Amino acid sequence: MPSSKRIHFSDKSRQSALFETMILAAMADGAVQRSEIDEIYRRVFERPEFHGIHADDLRQAIEHAAKRVTEAHSLEHILPSIADRLPDRESRELAFGLAASVAVADNQTPPAEIAILKALSDMLDLSDADVARLFETAQEHGDFPPTQSVPPPPKAR
Repeated sequence: MPSSKRIHFSDKSRQSALFETMILAAMADGAVQRSEIDEIYRRVFERPEFHGIHADDLRQAIEHAAKRVTEAHSLEHILPSIADRLPDRESRELAFGLAASVAVADNQTPPAEIAILKALSDMLDLSDADVARLFETAQEHGDFPPTQSVPPPPKAR
């Protein structure tokens, strides 16, 4: 039986938690902008943590994450679930960075988006210095470093 190279996400996966942080940021102000969706696609296709995902899988993963976020009764319900699925500090920093990237994608950060980022940074136990560094990287459309479970790209010679 040939193996499928397609990525499938479970609700308990780190990738699912990363999607949910991005969707949470996009939905925070009540209106998901095209630029926010474009940023989610850009970040997913550039991140090694999502290597191998196909466009159809991505659409399905975004829809699933949006459903989980929408069905959450409150931030107090969804944020601990997200934090529990991020196994290390690097994954938690990445989750915040991805959420911040989506929040700033439309060049606006209304109070609702700032509140989500603040709640997320508190739940992920990030320092003010970490938050500032990650937010600056997001504003500059910079790259976030790979997490421990993903090997860094080979160095150019």
